[in-house]
This record gives sequence, structure tokens and C-alpha cells, in this order.
Amino acid sequence: MLSFGSRGGNWRGRNTGRGRGVSRATTVPTPAPPLGDILASIQYDDLEEANDENDGAARITGGRYLTSYNWLDKSSRQIIVPGEPPAWTPLSYPTKLREDSGQYYRDSNAARYPTYPLEPMIRAILTDRPDFSLANLDIVGCGSTMGNLLRFVRGQDKPFRMIVELVGQTVFLLRRENSPTERIPDVRGYGHAFPEAYTTWNARVKGSESHQRLINYDFAGINCLIRFEADGYLPKLVPGLKTMENQDPETEKEQDEGLLASLKGTVISSCYPVDAADGSSELVITKGGQHIPQSAVFDLKTRSIKKIDIDTLGDELARLWIAQIPNFVLAYHKFGTFEDIRVQDVREKIKDWENSHQVELVKFANLLDMIISFVRSTESGKIEIEHEEGVQTLNLRAQGGVVNDVLPATVRDKWDHESD
Repeated sequence: MLSFGSRGGNWRGRNTGRGRGVSRATTVPTPAPPLGDILASIQYDDLEEANDENDGAARITGGRYLTSYNWLDKSSRQIIVPGEPPAWTPLSYPTKLREDSGQYYRDSNAARYPTYPLEPMIRAILTDRPDFSLANLDIVGCGSTMGNLLRFVRGQDKPFRMIVELVGQTVFLLRRENSPTERIPDVRGYGHAFPEAYTTWNARVKGSESHQRLINYDFAGINCLIRFEADGYLPKLVPGLKTMENQDPETEKEQDEGLLASLKGTVISSCYPVDAADGSSELVITKGGQHIPQSAVFDLKTRSIKKIDIDTLGDELARLWIAQIPNFVLAYHKFGTFEDIRVQDVREKIKDWENSHQVELVKFANLLDMIISFVRSTESGKIEIEHEEGVQTLNLRAQGGVVNDVLPATVRDKWDHESD
């Protein structure tokens, strides 16, 4: 075993609750998939020393929003590209909301498309940004996988597992739950009820369940592609945006009918069969919506007024940094009535957080470099990362159990074609 050394006609409501809801049902524990043999380990202390080349340079630069897509709640395998997030449309006066009571997936992307959870994000790029160079990417991940690795670096003890696979020279990170349809037990609070009441899907994307965004940036010399789910956007930050409120009724009717036609399959741009054993699954891509700039996107959290003295924003800055989300909505409630809602521009706070956490971020860059180098050195290009609670070690293991490739062959070929 190796051990690494230092290195308008709008639609309010979400139906199923922020893109993660399903009908109420009993949550049955799912057994964890088997673990493979340990190939190498990375100790927390291995990350204490920083490489000179990364020292003081562990910052995100060149960030840009690439594209996005919406999952539709009418079809479990249909996405709209680029889609658009729901708009911030606060209620005119505080209204008592009903507490969350549904069942919610841990990973909505895997639950919707379990065979290849990362395929929709790559298909969205191929559809909307065909000139983007996929082969030049060093790492592809999401807010969850990158967040888990950063938490390990920061000494925050949380168990996790993720699949790691090399496609060309690009390292993919895919979270591994016990099951793609694993659900969050005992959901409480108003984290889903609040956005249902205070945000609105435009008629162009009516029927959407969640909005997934893809951003590309350089972190300490590592070319990263990150997917995250946006809670919404602030219309006032997008002057001149086409909204249903500033269109004439005839235009609104045409757009609504156009989307309805697309949902019936008459304006589908692409239909990709999945390389599944039964051959029955397919990803349907429809073009629709409009690009919303990253500068207008927000993340939101709800809290009881009893927790008003807790630094909720401070606890969320690391996650906002990974996804480069510039706005934060923090809503406090008293027994379900939200009278204290704060909409904040947090760009400067994110910059300050990055500057003040350089020691940890240099370690984070070193950890990513270690993972990339190790996977590129393996014959199979496939491993699993596992972190056990209470242990300051990351185990790099052989993949245990049945694990699909992260992408179907038709998408993997895009990396080969770029390198020719």
C-alpha cells in the first residue's frame, strides 16, 4: 500500500420541492456497496507542507459560466438547455408556510439518471458550447465532491465516498451513495417550502424541477469544471432580461405553446440512447430558456429566528467559493412565517474568505494534484476515494462492486477526437 508524502405568465411553485422531492414514502436504509482493496492512502498530515509553486497562489481565476440545464418534472430523463433558474419573486406580505414533509433525494442528478449521472452536464456543453475544449480539463466535479475533499483538508469530519475515473487526461469525480435513489431521512424545516413560495419558474421553462449550472475556472493551475444547483436568480441584476411581464400577450402565448410542443417531443433537438443493459433509457435534450449570468445567481438558506446569532453565512462561504455564487439569501422564520429576509451581495466576503484561508487552500490544491497524479498513473484509470468518519485518512481504493463508466462510449469519444 502506498502512502503519499507532502504535496409574467410565470409559474410559482416547484411541485416536488426544489428539485429533490418525491411522493411521501417510507425511507428504507440501503446497504453500502462493497469496498475494494486499498491502493494508497493520503494522511491529513501529508498535506501540511505546501509546494513552493502553489504557496500563496491557491486562488480561483478566470472563472466563467459555461452553460446550464433544467431537469423537467414531467420526464425523468429530459433536460432543457440552457434552461434558466427560477426568479426571486418574494411574497408581498409574510405568510405562514407549511413545513417540509416530502421525501428528498441525496443526489437528484443520480436519481434522475443513475446510469450516467455526469452525462447530462457534458451533453449540455456539447449542445450549447460545442467549441469548448473538454480534453484540456484537469478535473470534473460538483459542489458535493469538491466540497467533501475541501472539508477533509479543513479537518471537518464527514464520511464520504466517490468514484474517480480518468477520461483522456481528465479526472472525473462522482459521488457514491448507497443507492442512486438514496433519500434524506427526517427532512424538517422550510428549506423546500420557502423557495416554492418565494421563487418562480418562467413560463419558458414551466415544468422544471431544478436548475444545474456549469462553471469553468482555474484553481492553482488546475483546470476545473464544476456543476452545482442554483436556487434562483435576482431579476434586478439582469437589466433588459426578457421576462413574461414585459412581453405582449401574443408573444407570451407563442412561447408557452412552443415550450408545450417541445415537452410533447415535437421540438426535441437531440435524443441520446444510454449504453444500458436493457437499452431502455435515453436522455432527451430540448433547447429552451435563456442564459442567466452568474452575477445574478443566488444560494439560499432558511433558519429559525432562534439561530439569528449563529454565523450562517460564514459557515456557507467555502461552498459558495467552490461554486462562485455571488449572492446569498438568508431567511429567518418564526414558526414558519418569514419576516426577516436578507438578500446579500457576498462577492467581497468570498474574496476575503479565499485570502484568509490560503493555508488550507494550498493543501486543497495539493490534494487535488495528488489525486490527479495517482489516477493518471494507474493502469485502469479507475479508483474510489473513501473517507471514514473519525479517521484522518483518505483511502484510494480499487472500485468495489458493480460500477458503470462515468460516461457512455459516445461521449468518451469526444476526448479522443480532441486529442487526435
